[in-house]
Parts: sequence; C-alpha cells; structure tokens
Amino acid sequence: MKNNIRLILVGAFLVLPLMACATTNYDLEKSKAISEDKRRLADAYFRQGDYTNALRYYLEAEKHYADDPDLQYQLGMTYQKKMNYIRAKKHFNSALTLKPDMTKAKIGLSISNIKAEDYDQAIIILKQTIEDLTFEIYARPQYPKYLLGWTYYLKKQYPESTRYLQEALDYYSSGLPKDPIYIQALRAMGLNALAQSNPDKALSYLEKVVPLAPKWPNLYLDIARAHRLAGSTPNARQAYNRVIELAPATDLADTAAKEADGL
Repeated sequence: MKNNIRLILVGAFLVLPLMACATTNYDLEKSKAISEDKRRLADAYFRQGDYTNALRYYLEAEKHYADDPDLQYQLGMTYQKKMNYIRAKKHFNSALTLKPDMTKAKIGLSISNIKAEDYDQAIIILKQTIEDLTFEIYARPQYPKYLLGWTYYLKKQYPESTRYLQEALDYYSSGLPKDPIYIQALRAMGLNALAQSNPDKALSYLEKVVPLAPKWPNLYLDIARAHRLAGSTPNARQAYNRVIELAPATDLADTAAKEADGL
C-alpha cells in the first residue's frame, strides 16, 4: 500500500510540470491570438488615418503580447504619424531588437531621427542599412539612398547630398517606373543646386518634376526662388502666383505673396 502511494506521488510530481507547461503554452497562444485581433483592428484604423484609435488598439495588443516585431514597428509608425518621435524611436528599436534584419524598421527609425533633427544618428542608421548584406533584396533600395541624400542636404553638406541623391536616381535609369521617391530626389537635387547659388542647374532639375507633380505648391515655390535668383522676375512672379493658386489661405501662400511683393 505504501509503495502504491509512493508511486502515485512520484507520478504526480512528474505530471504537474507537464501540465504547467501545457497551461503556459495555451496561455501564450491565447495572448498571441488576442494581440493579433487587436492589431488587425488597429491596422484598419491606421489605414483610415485615424492614428489615435490605431494607437489605442496597438497598445492594447502590446499588453497581451509585446514580443511581436511587426506590432512594435506599427507602434513606431503610429507614434511617428502623431509626431511623437521619442516614442516612435523606442518602438522601432524594440522591433529591431526582436528582428535585427527588419529593414523597414531601420527606415522608420532613420525617418524619426530626421524629423527630430538628429541627423547624425539618421546617417549612421541609413549607412548601416545600405551596407547590409540584405540591402540589395530590399524592395526599394533607392529609398534609403534618397533619405541619406536628403539628410545631408539638411546638414548643408551638399556634395555628399548630391552623391546619394544621384545614386537614388540611377536606379531609375533601367526603366524603373517614376515614383514619389524619384520625384523627391529630383526636387532635392534642385534644392542642392539652389542652396549653392546655381539657379540654372536648380531649374534643370525642378522643371523635370513639373509634369510628374503638376499640382505640388512647394515645387512652384522652389521654382519661383530659382527664377528670382536668376534675375527672371516675370517667371518668378508666375511661379509665386501658382503657389497661391494651388494652396490658397495657407502659410505657404502667405510666404509666396510676401516674396512676390519683394520682387
């Protein structure tokens, strides 16, 4: 009888850890499922541009399962949309801790650093991204190069800016469709030339953007400034008027009007 009791006790001690493990696995899977449901709802709000509700449900998802790199990435993107760059960087870094080769999280982190005017950190991240062994299989390798060129422009390091912007543009020489990255890179090349007091070169880039983005008021402000620097008052005035026409009752229109009055 005592031997039977002893065997039952030994068996119980062996089974209990297995039961605990099964319970833990079940709870984990349940938490993951709840988190995924919350994240899908948050994704829907994010796509609609409702970043406040998106954030609410992403944070609820995080409470149930935080170790999801895609969730951490989306939290970073949402905070970035809400212009809270400190929190955005925190979540992009969390995503990269969980998945170090997540290129989109590196891009998101670099953009948050650019927005926060931490240009040196953005450059470090972007150069690491470009040097990654996985970089060439990234769907849009021209994007990090454009961002790097833009960051150098913001730092007023124009030769470095021109180098990386040109490398971004070179991807399109093989017939790649002209997308927003191409348009932004062309404009940035124009701004580089304008910053170096070369209005003719600036216009050669900026005017290539017009057919691709004919209703972009910022572009016409750049063109107006290039014409003004070149001494072409009628063309400058025409471009300033286009800004006012495209963006009436805005700060941009006020700026164009004031600059036009000074011609």
